[in-house]
Amino acid sequence: MAIFASRYERKLPIDDTQALSCEITTVEEVDGHTEYLLRVQRGPTTENSWNVLRRYNDFDKLDKCLRISGIELPLPRKRIFGNMRPEFVAERKQALQVYINAVLMNPILASSLPAKRFVDPESYSQSFHDHAVQNAMFCLRNDSAWALGATMGAIGWRLRKHYFKVTPKPPEKGSNKLVKSGSQTHQSKHFAAGSSSNGSGHSMDGGSYDPNAEMVAEWLEAGPDKFIEEKEMTGILKSLMGLQHQHIEPVILAGHTESGCLVIRKFHKHGTLKDVLCMATNPKNPFLSKYGNPKGRTALSMKQVATYGRQILEALIFLHSKGYAYGHLHSGNIVILDDCVKLLDIENQLLGVPAFYRPFFMQHSKIHTMETVDVYCFGHVLFEMTMGYPLQESVVRQITECPEALKCLLESILSKEACKTGLPTLEQLIGHRFFTQYASTGEAAAAGGANTEKPHFKLSLNAKELLKQAAIKTENRLRDEQKSVKNQKRIVRVQELMSSEEEKRKSKQKAKLEHKQSKLKQQGSLQTNNGRLSLAAATATAATASSSTLAASGLNAADSFNRSDSTPEEPTLAALKSPPPTPAPPFGSIYRRDPPAGSASTSASGSVERQSSTPNMLAEDPEAAEGEGDGLTRSALLESICKFNRGSLRKVRSND
Repeated sequence: MAIFASRYERKLPIDDTQALSCEITTVEEVDGHTEYLLRVQRGPTTENSWNVLRRYNDFDKLDKCLRISGIELPLPRKRIFGNMRPEFVAERKQALQVYINAVLMNPILASSLPAKRFVDPESYSQSFHDHAVQNAMFCLRNDSAWALGATMGAIGWRLRKHYFKVTPKPPEKGSNKLVKSGSQTHQSKHFAAGSSSNGSGHSMDGGSYDPNAEMVAEWLEAGPDKFIEEKEMTGILKSLMGLQHQHIEPVILAGHTESGCLVIRKFHKHGTLKDVLCMATNPKNPFLSKYGNPKGRTALSMKQVATYGRQILEALIFLHSKGYAYGHLHSGNIVILDDCVKLLDIENQLLGVPAFYRPFFMQHSKIHTMETVDVYCFGHVLFEMTMGYPLQESVVRQITECPEALKCLLESILSKEACKTGLPTLEQLIGHRFFTQYASTGEAAAAGGANTEKPHFKLSLNAKELLKQAAIKTENRLRDEQKSVKNQKRIVRVQELMSSEEEKRKSKQKAKLEHKQSKLKQQGSLQTNNGRLSLAAATATAATASSSTLAASGLNAADSFNRSDSTPEEPTLAALKSPPPTPAPPFGSIYRRDPPAGSASTSASGSVERQSSTPNMLAEDPEAAEGEGDGLTRSALLESICKFNRGSLRKVRSND
């Protein structure tokens, strides 16, 4: 943020084109009302940030100031009851964040003074209008040809530029000395007003002034790229007053102070090229109402686009050939009179103010010279004339509904590949086939038929050297800011990559855990199914063996029934009593299909014991194989062998 030493003096000029971002961090309750803490940042670096406290009423006042633009903004409604409840405060915080984002993301609204004062009250709380009036009067204090009139309001997009009406004064005899000027092509007389160390000025003779023409005085405060000393500024402004070109609007008076410069030129009642494209009927209306949400838009014909584009290139090539860069080309700095283009604000380069498209070409490191800046801005103007609306991005994505030659021309300037590899020169652009196909040289020359003076712009060697050094310093500052933007993008990209890698790592761990759990679940289910099948086979074998034992012992149902005097358990225990257990077979014998000769009960009980340790291995009784359950036992045994789990085997030592 800028630090003010006094009300109007700044230690470091602020670049008003730098983007501002705002985040509502916390909410505080102060004296029965809610205040929102805003964290504001200018530019790409976090070092240039500050905090601002705002209430809902402040948001409401900002919205009322921006309504003149005609843009609908999502400001949440005011609530009288229940506005201190925590859930309502949280909802309103989110809604206000959406609102301030909509304001700052719109280039028209973000450049307005109400929006700037809302997020940066320390830098924009001063009265720019009073400052402009004082300096304008100071520049005209020794001039007897012009009188400063009323202000014309905020008709332009710059916050530090103000427009005033001026009227000519009748000349006083003996007050000025008549001198010749290099721009006397129409036999007009110029008077050199007195100058001092802090201000200077030149004015045109009132006798040659057209009373029907309306004049305007423009005061512009110096910007961060002003590198020309005050003592050298007077001579360069005199050279600008002598500049002659059919596609450059002449400067009638130019005066300067330590804070900025005052220029008087003709005011065009039909407005600029932007007024024509936005169909603005009154160019004196405020900037927000004219361009915020225009009622209509119109595009130019291909013939007009080619003719005006060629004339713009001719003016730019002429200025660069004289060692003077324009650097401020946009549709608001172009007027059209009888199919003849006129460039305005030729003095902006001297004052070092930021360009209109600076936020766009800041994103491309290949656009770092004054010529490439003019080429890039020309591409935007060409796009706006063709489509009828401005390009809201730094590069063009897709171009449709235009001739192939024009499409090729626009892509050579505004495409992503062109901004990465490099832009063409001004000489290469003017030789493009689009201008030869759609704009004839005869018509282009006839467009400026009323003004056929020879182009003239004389700069001293010292002035050229000063302009060259100033351009180098401006380009160096541009490169530094482009590096800062590139580094910030790299940091954001790394942070996004790290967050994505962390998310990938977490998702990978989660998938691995789910896979492990699924595998364990499948193994448990398989073991459960194997146990159930083995238990069923063992039960069937035991039942068959029991029936065979009963038949061999000679017990029948009648004998069991006749023993009614004994307890119910006695016949069963006597019939099912097993002989002494036989020694365990060697380890290899568990794979034998035929068990050793013995009782059926022994085989059955041995098979059940082995089921607890090796559930997939069953013993087979040769007597049971002869019964009705032989088929069931064999099928169960085969199924158990197919699903045999060798991992559940245990080694048994034999006593033999």
